[in-house]
Amino acid sequence: MEERLANSQEENIDAQILNEVSARVIGNLRRRIDGNDDADSALLIENLERRMRLNALRAERGEYYHLRAQQKISNETLMKLLHDLDLLEALLVEHE
Repeated sequence: MEERLANSQEENIDAQILNEVSARVIGNLRRRIDGNDDADSALLIENLERRMRLNALRAERGEYYHLRAQQKISNETLMKLLHDLDLLEALLVEHE
């Protein structure tokens, strides 16, 4: 599966992302095979991952404000970065 995606000419997939997603898919398959894939566990994992992602986005937002305060990025750049974070955050919050 990894090799097929890595060799795809249509998509430029980062190797680290490919490895992370592959490990997650393989882990899910193993849990299903072992019979450990109950709905409660899956929901708990999903919620934990969403909370971790939200915390990471909030930390990233704080770093962007810090960069702006140090005048390392412009207001325009800050606004674009914050807009992108707002969209990602909205997607994560929507699923709560």
